[in-house]
Amino acid sequence: MERVKFDAKFTALTAGVLIVLVLQATGLLHGINEWVNLKLPLVDTPLMNFLTAFGGDLFLIPVIGLSFYFDWRSGKVSPKTLAFVLSAIMGLAAVGALKFLFAEPRPIPYGSGIGAYAFPSGHTFRAAIIASYAADRWKKLAPLAWIYAVGIALTRLFLHVHWLGDVLFSLLFAPWLYLLLKSLLGGKFQ
Repeated sequence: MERVKFDAKFTALTAGVLIVLVLQATGLLHGINEWVNLKLPLVDTPLMNFLTAFGGDLFLIPVIGLSFYFDWRSGKVSPKTLAFVLSAIMGLAAVGALKFLFAEPRPIPYGSGIGAYAFPSGHTFRAAIIASYAADRWKKLAPLAWIYAVGIALTRLFLHVHWLGDVLFSLLFAPWLYLLLKSLLGGKFQ
């Protein structure tokens, strides 16, 4: 197996993921999370709920389908597409596990079951994994892809269903995981 090459971007993402995890585990994010949550108005409108849905599975699944379609047209599945799909699956499993491990309550109670916990944000993870792939595959669209991901993160904050640390972790974790898997599958860090 080819040795993984680490670059500055991957190293910075690794540091960011670890720092947010440590801050979350030690409770040091609590004060910052509370402060941000108190400063942001609640914007629970039909438009905000419509926009946040673009971070859900009903958007991720068609994007995965389109990625395979674009590769099918070229005759083979690219390491980028394979890394995207695997990182989406593995990342969502990790997000679910971290939710239960940390059991962080949401700013506004959100019912019971899997939706009851805040850390990390699954919607933000989905948006960030889509942005990671789209920015890598279509370089000119990178700014739009990341505006989309940050926009989804902001909807989660304005709906008061997530803390700042929840969305920050997901915005770092998704590209970190994508780069790691792409490198392991034979792609290069870019």
